[in-house]
Amino acid sequence: MNITVAKTAGFCMGVRRAVEMALDSPAKYEGPISTYGPLIHNPHVLNILEEKGISILNQIPAKGAGTVIIRAHGVPPSAKEKLRNTGFKVIDATCPRVIKVQTIIRKHAARGWASIIIGDRDHPEVM
Repeated sequence: MNITVAKTAGFCMGVRRAVEMALDSPAKYEGPISTYGPLIHNPHVLNILEEKGISILNQIPAKGAGTVIIRAHGVPPSAKEKLRNTGFKVIDATCPRVIKVQTIIRKHAARGWASIIIGDRDHPEVM
C-alpha cells in the first residue's frame, strides 16, 4: 500500500478570510500595505504576500502611513488603537471565531470569573 502525504491542506474559514482580505488589499488601499505580524502560520502564503508587495510589520513605529492588516489570530485591542494613533489605516482580519472567544472571555472577566485557555503559549491567539 502506498501512502501519500499532502504537502498542503485546506485553510480554515478564518485563515481563508484573512488571506483573501490581504490579497484584495492592493486593489483597495493606497500606499504601503503590511500585516501586523505574520498574517498566518504558513511561510508559502507569506512569500506570496511579499511578492504582492505586502510586508510584515513586527513593531509599531512612532509614525505610520499606509494600511496595516491585523493577522488572522488577532492582536490586543491596545495594539489596534496604537496602530490607528500612529497614522495607519487598520483592516481587521481577525478570525471571527477568535473574536468570539475574546468576547466571551472579556464578558467573563467583567464578572470576575477566571478563564483557562489551552494552546501554544507563543501563538498570538492564545496570548
